Amino acid sequence: MANKANKKRLKNVNKMKQEESFQKRLTKAQEIVSQLHQDFLKKRKTNQASDVPTKHQEAYFALRQRAIKYIGIDRGRSSGQVKKILENSLPEEAALNPQLIERVVQDLIDEQYLDEYLCGRRTIKRHSGRAQKSKKYIEQLMLRQGLSEQTVSDLILEIEDDQVTAETYRIIKQEEWEISQPEKVMRHLASRGYSTGICQEIVRKWLNEISNDE
Repeated sequence: MANKANKKRLKNVNKMKQEESFQKRLTKAQEIVSQLHQDFLKKRKTNQASDVPTKHQEAYFALRQRAIKYIGIDRGRSSGQVKKILENSLPEEAALNPQLIERVVQDLIDEQYLDEYLCGRRTIKRHSGRAQKSKKYIEQLMLRQGLSEQTVSDLILEIEDDQVTAETYRIIKQEEWEISQPEKVMRHLASRGYSTGICQEIVRKWLNEISNDE
């Protein structure tokens, strides 16, 4: 009987602990939701910038809302992409208030709605490894994407020198290259943005390595 009572008591204690744990998690979740709500209210207030003239507030709000809709949950866009969307979607506001587009985009960057560095790093990753391109090639890609010159200048520093990336690319791809067509390999490397000097160096290393293995 005592053993049965102890089991019942232990069961009640475990139940109380579970209920207490659930209540703590519920309270924590409610606190998070409350904080998110407060953050939303603060950000909503920024839809109307205090230092934008009153007569331009409506246009600012319209441009900002369209930009946020375009960005959605993906912050990895370029400022150029957002500007183009605003100019195409709201041509009248854009034509009358071109300075507001710059202001809206900068505000979104400052508020971390928009992250050009994320956008640029995605481009770098897409063109690395088996898809490796030269620094200059990737730089031009990022500029065409509409990334700011400052962002591109910063991100280029994160890419290794062409000699290093070209050699890594050789190691990855050389088994697919045809030894009887070294000129084709040269053209292939050049199409990825590498200089003539680097192309020649990589092909020479490749052929020398084959010769040494035989």
